[in-house]
Amino acid sequence: MQRCRIESIGVSSPKKGDIKGSLEHAVKAGKRCLGASGRRSTEIAILINTGIHRDGHYAEPAVACFIQKKLDINPEFQEMRTLSFDLQNGGSGMLSGAYVLANMMRSGQIQAGMVISSEGNYDNQPDPNYHYPSSGAAIILDISPISSKGFGSFCFKTFDEYSDMYTSVVSLKEKKGKILINRKKELEETYLHCVPQVWDELLRSEGLAPDAVDLVIPSQISPSFVSALPKTLGLPKEKILDVTDFIDDTLSTSPILALQRAIDKKFVTKDQTLVFLTVGSGITIGSAVYYI
Repeated sequence: MQRCRIESIGVSSPKKGDIKGSLEHAVKAGKRCLGASGRRSTEIAILINTGIHRDGHYAEPAVACFIQKKLDINPEFQEMRTLSFDLQNGGSGMLSGAYVLANMMRSGQIQAGMVISSEGNYDNQPDPNYHYPSSGAAIILDISPISSKGFGSFCFKTFDEYSDMYTSVVSLKEKKGKILINRKKELEETYLHCVPQVWDELLRSEGLAPDAVDLVIPSQISPSFVSALPKTLGLPKEKILDVTDFIDDTLSTSPILALQRAIDKKFVTKDQTLVFLTVGSGITIGSAVYYI
């Protein structure tokens, strides 16, 4: 089976006092991703934006179009063309984007694509339940030159019986709108309750034994969430990536910021089997095997 790989990564990390907007974070991450890539920007056939919280609470037109323009990825109709669109799946968004691109590559429709995301909320008086630092992350995916390396199986499951555990809306009662978030105190416990079903299904689909997994890269929800995963997944603590001392929960950008941190700290090495494990509203659990 032909696999697709993460060819390059770019991040725009949260910084104390940072006042950049979500679009600026996305563009910064995208430029770094392109700069680290062996691909030309003209080769990006599809650009998927998975950010949730945007400057000015834009819903239309697609923010992906603004990002594409600022990254100068085939912006003219007369030249090579790039399809760009928004895809929203909360904390599982970037993994969902990777799933879309992987399937298009396996079917031979495209050779390379980008998934990009950013978060930013600059309401004058933000909802106290909004705690996501502004950030950006981008990955370029292409067809792996080594058939055994890259993404394996993906698995997503939405537990809609818990859909009221976390809700986020933009209220128009205030000028320019305001994000309102309702998060129940049992949310993390519910995430942990849902995770094993997706974990087990992913391993069955890939034909992997749990001890064959070298490192799990989860959404960095909180220290308590990440520290509960070894027991939840039946793995030793050292196989769960915990970088919550470095980054807070950044929602959609979390798994890629965590992966970049793991690479920087050399927690990730060649010939490892990784599993991405993401959680988000819905409640949606996303997972994917990645052979590095």
